[in-house]
Amino acid sequence: MASDLCTTISLHRFVDELMTGLLPRAVSRKTLIINQIDRDLEVGSDENLLAFILWNLLDKAVESTQNECIHVESFCKGEKTMIRVRNAGVYFYRSCANCFRQVQDAAEKLGGSISIDSRDMGTTVDLTLHKDLRAA
Repeated sequence: MASDLCTTISLHRFVDELMTGLLPRAVSRKTLIINQIDRDLEVGSDENLLAFILWNLLDKAVESTQNECIHVESFCKGEKTMIRVRNAGVYFYRSCANCFRQVQDAAEKLGGSISIDSRDMGTTVDLTLHKDLRAA
């Protein structure tokens, strides 16, 4: 069930703000976070729940990555929007799996889901939201 505290958020700007808080640790790990979210994508969502989810995904990516790039991407298809966090860190999968239940619960409250895929020494974590998202 989606939350009742829905506001419209520029997803690109929102991710930029979250990245700012992670910048000191990313720099110390010689890691770049690249925001490739579509600048026109707006999210109708509970800002606090979305921040909790994305912060955890980005935080775990930074924690498990060194000397690599982390990509944050968006994909829209029909009524689904996917926000993907992708990196080359071999420990990202394990790090995400440890916090998975709480993040999955938050995603479900937004009407979405989280999936984790690890292959070829890299990991992707997808937040898929099934409604309340629209491209401007």
